[in-house]
Amino acid sequence: MKRLFLMAVMILVATVTFASNPLKVISGNKKFFKSAEGKVILEVIFDANATYDGKMPLTEKYDDLDAKTVISYNGFIEEFNDNNSKMSFVKDEAEADYKITINVTKIDEFVNVMGWIPGPCIRVWGTLTVTDVKTSESLLVVEIDEIDGGSAPTTDRAFNDTFGELGERIAKLK
Repeated sequence: MKRLFLMAVMILVATVTFASNPLKVISGNKKFFKSAEGKVILEVIFDANATYDGKMPLTEKYDDLDAKTVISYNGFIEEFNDNNSKMSFVKDEAEADYKITINVTKIDEFVNVMGWIPGPCIRVWGTLTVTDVKTSESLLVVEIDEIDGGSAPTTDRAFNDTFGELGERIAKLK
């Protein structure tokens, strides 16, 4: 029994270790968040052509995208702040040094019954862009290719967890 348990743990560790990174730096310095300091404003945009499952317009699936935007915003900021103490988020663009724009182009939702918490799971595709507020210069562009926050008891919590996972990975980007 111990061998079986140990084997299962080793497989899990190997799977996590070799999992591909859903973030790909398109342009800019990928160590930006390790060295930058200052105030940041966040904007989460669900693209006008964003789709659900690559087929249906996102607005047909979710009629409460404004609420999902707030939930996504809060999840990202919470996890980013836990992993980066050099930058702080502000609500007024006039106070900000940098602007992070998350442009969501596709969302997929499915029910995960095999996880620790069975329930909805959200996957997100899109781009994240960091710009200097004063010069409008693009400092970093990251492609988001299927980031997944795991399953949660509700769809809203799954949105929060997925964008939280994105915030954590961006803060640790190296």
